[in-house]
Amino acid sequence: MRNWSSEATDLFRGKVVARIGYLNEMEQEAMGWSATPFIEFTDGHSIVASSDDEGNNGGAFYTSMEEMGIIPQGGQ
Repeated sequence: MRNWSSEATDLFRGKVVARIGYLNEMEQEAMGWSATPFIEFTDGHSIVASSDDEGNNGGAFYTSMEEMGIIPQGGQ
């Protein structure tokens, strides 16, 4: 079985967050999703929240931070 956790850790270790944003209207339309959050890194790579592995809809990010427990869909 593939070790997704280890591979993802290796790929993302040390990356620096440039910004957290939401898909723009054109991206939303192209994907058929609502305003979905993403994390963009300083090297240009990003992570977009998805409801499942098939990309059927956008998702939300749950965090361990008391000040912001969730970065929800539908933001801006």
